Amino acid sequence: MRILLWSLLSSVTIFAQSFYVLTGVDNYDAIVANMSPKTAKYSADIKSLMQSMSKEIGMSVKGHPSRVLVFVIRDVSMGDTVGLEVKLELGEYVLREGSTQRVFGVTYEESKLIAPDFKDEEDVDDQLADMVEEMLEKFKLQYLEDNKQLSKEKTSVTHETFAKDMGYETNYNTALAKAKKEDKALFIFMTTSYCPWCRKLENRILSQHDIDAKIKAKYIPLMLNLDKDSYPEQFAKTRFTPILYIVDAKDESIKHKFVGYSARGEFLQVLKGK
Repeated sequence: MRILLWSLLSSVTIFAQSFYVLTGVDNYDAIVANMSPKTAKYSADIKSLMQSMSKEIGMSVKGHPSRVLVFVIRDVSMGDTVGLEVKLELGEYVLREGSTQRVFGVTYEESKLIAPDFKDEEDVDDQLADMVEEMLEKFKLQYLEDNKQLSKEKTSVTHETFAKDMGYETNYNTALAKAKKEDKALFIFMTTSYCPWCRKLENRILSQHDIDAKIKAKYIPLMLNLDKDSYPEQFAKTRFTPILYIVDAKDESIKHKFVGYSARGEFLQVLKGK
């Protein structure tokens, strides 16, 4: 029996999101229970990501204390070092068979361990953000699948065809002229062909339909290869990619600059107008 159960659980892990079922879940309160003082400053960003994911699946996230989706983050000992346990749980009151009294239970759970270098703030940011986004994406996909709501909420992209698939300009002067004509600012995505963080930005952020729509409502998007394309010297001063620039088309001055994948949160706040 134990062998059979282990086999079933292994199959679930390999072929499905989890053995939990998310049908009938239409609301919850989004909470971050961060018990790690080393990562406390990231709690607001994590909650913002939870709310964004919830909005994508049409979830109501306020005023539902009987059901919560919560990230629990705490320090854990990992041999000679200290790591982080990141846990995503859905907790709600459920009715047991044969009983009239509801009990609070965990109806979805995923737990991961990471071991960032706490002396390197960027490494902590990157590892924690990667894990949170991965867990939320997994929850989202299962929710949509369980409730038969799978839809094309993001464009499937590859680096080689990203500009064409997403409708980005690839020539600086052409994009600048278009921005002036339409009285918009330029949105420049500086990348390289060998940058793994650029691929994450393409696949996880810029290809999301709601984010793409907000970019194109305000800006003329332009994708440039830092090593191969032609552009003004002012955009070559930083060699670490990805780099996102928001540029005034009238005088070509840089209004905002976001360096590295870890700066995506700042970019999304600016995109929201905050």
